[in-house]
Amino acid sequence: MPPMKASCTPGSIETTAQLVARLDPSSTLVFAGGRSYEASGAADVIERALHGRHVSMIRGVPADPTADDVRRAVELFRSDAPDLVIAVGGGSVIDLAKAVRSIAPLAADPTPFLTGERPIEAGGPPLLAVPTTAGTGSEATRYAVFTVNGEKRPIGHPALIPEHVILDPELTYSLPPLVTASTGLDALAQAMESMWSTRSTDSSYADAREALRLALDNLETAVNLPDPRSRTAMCTAAHLSGRAIDISATTAPHALSFHLTTRYGVPHGHAVALTLGPVLEFNAAVRPDDCADPRGPDHVREAIADVLKIMGVRTPSEGRAVLSQLVASLGLEPTLSGMGVDDASKRHMLAASASPIRLATNPRRFAGTSLVDLIADVP
Repeated sequence: MPPMKASCTPGSIETTAQLVARLDPSSTLVFAGGRSYEASGAADVIERALHGRHVSMIRGVPADPTADDVRRAVELFRSDAPDLVIAVGGGSVIDLAKAVRSIAPLAADPTPFLTGERPIEAGGPPLLAVPTTAGTGSEATRYAVFTVNGEKRPIGHPALIPEHVILDPELTYSLPPLVTASTGLDALAQAMESMWSTRSTDSSYADAREALRLALDNLETAVNLPDPRSRTAMCTAAHLSGRAIDISATTAPHALSFHLTTRYGVPHGHAVALTLGPVLEFNAAVRPDDCADPRGPDHVREAIADVLKIMGVRTPSEGRAVLSQLVASLGLEPTLSGMGVDDASKRHMLAASASPIRLATNPRRFAGTSLVDLIADVP
């Protein structure tokens, strides 16, 4: 099935009123985060657009939604039968809305859909996604991630992609520096991983390349000296990286990030960044006997060389150093040891936790103890 594309409107959230008037819903379910819903300015606009209509709301969506969060939201959905869903917030808010609007109409227990025992099906009311962070690009992807039985698990289906998206950089102006940093690192990592993914295409590569350039040029400013230009650039980078991974998926750094979030509480983008440099070096050393990309090791090396060119460095080790320095410049801890993954047993547990789905798209296979050895070598 070819990738679906949302109707994306770069510009003001004020256009929400026009969309609501056109769709004319009899009942609307709104998903929103905590502080960001009001602080971003989205709340006033959404409430004006829905004035006089029946509205239900799920507020305070957590940063890492669980199966229980999905179940509670599904129950509210089924009690109200909305014909429009609006998600205003970061990737977790949008992920929850994507899953609920697809699962709830099926009148079944949500958990099997989250574990992969039952496939997502097309259907459900239209979804408007309004991101208030510049990070996951969830508004452009078929993926959503949830914590199930203590483990983060991704689900994916084209039916999860929102039909409508509004990208308004002004909604990110109120983001605190550390949130801007972590979400921005997620966009950067998604772009880089998409470029070397075994599933990349010409179109995903072009989106990922531009996203990486924008993130490298603007993330530090967006965090430390934010201005409209850097905020807009990061919103574009996040959306393009989302479009890219909708085709290519992510790779080893994302595979390792889930455990860092659930076990050590590291925010997602920060967690991905902790192993991005080491995986860059690992993938750059791809050989014919461990290449997972059917296009061959020369193709992988060309993609890595392009990544390094965009970074302005000559070697993978220089690229790794630049990434570590970038994380530190954003006010985040750049090492696994500094985040508590500080002995051999913890490193083994991290390696063992890696998501097989995300490792499968990494261009170099992890054979034998190579993943354990890579983690052991990370500071």
